[in-house]
Amino acid sequence: MENESGNRIEISASSVIGTRRKQQDSYVYIRTDKGSLACVCDGMGGLSGGERSSALCTRMLAEDFLREVPLCAPAEFFGSEASRLDDAVSALKTGTGEPLGSGTTIVAVYLEEKENGYNMSWLSVGDSRIYVLRNGRMDCIVREHNYRAVLNDLLRKGSITPEKYRMEEYKAEALTSYLGMGGLALRDISHEPVLLMEGDFILLCSDGLYRALSDDMIAAIIEDNSFDAERAANELVRTASELSNRGQDNTTAVLVSYR
Repeated sequence: MENESGNRIEISASSVIGTRRKQQDSYVYIRTDKGSLACVCDGMGGLSGGERSSALCTRMLAEDFLREVPLCAPAEFFGSEASRLDDAVSALKTGTGEPLGSGTTIVAVYLEEKENGYNMSWLSVGDSRIYVLRNGRMDCIVREHNYRAVLNDLLRKGSITPEKYRMEEYKAEALTSYLGMGGLALRDISHEPVLLMEGDFILLCSDGLYRALSDDMIAAIIEDNSFDAERAANELVRTASELSNRGQDNTTAVLVSYR
């Protein structure tokens, strides 16, 4: 558990390895008087591959952010970072010089103080999530880049039948975009910032959290502990570990509160 507070923005994080042999989640947050960054990466691709990929991405993103903050064009920064990180993970090698063949998801937010509050810009690749909790309403503001999204689109267009959908559903969680696939084509970036309101909570998390807890449960835990963001982040991860019924995945939550 870690925590960093300021006059108006508080950032806390909690992460557990779960029942996995390696912790392949990685996170970073940085608060400066010129802007703040929070990021979660969920590595994939073997016991060491995912760990190396996610750690590399959080480190590189943090270094680039500190070099460029304040960001004049957050969307351009996140776009170039996504390509740069994709290339870096693609280039990772094993100890014998073979391609590592790993990857990682990423969600990241940039917070910039304005006269009327805070602007939030964001990046998403893969199936990690960014939630906004405002006035009791919990919204996931990013889409998952997986085969289920493809199937849903095909079904909506009438290109496949419900029977075909069910036959293909066993592959639904396979990622269709992640850092390290090479030539990254699918990424989501906020080209218009989100204006935060006082009392908002922003949650970045790996799938170990939202696969164990429903959106309503996540919102309830944050609201029950709204007086203490550090306690809320810790309680989210603890409850996910407690309720998971199929072995707990690596689980990470980074919680930003705007007071």
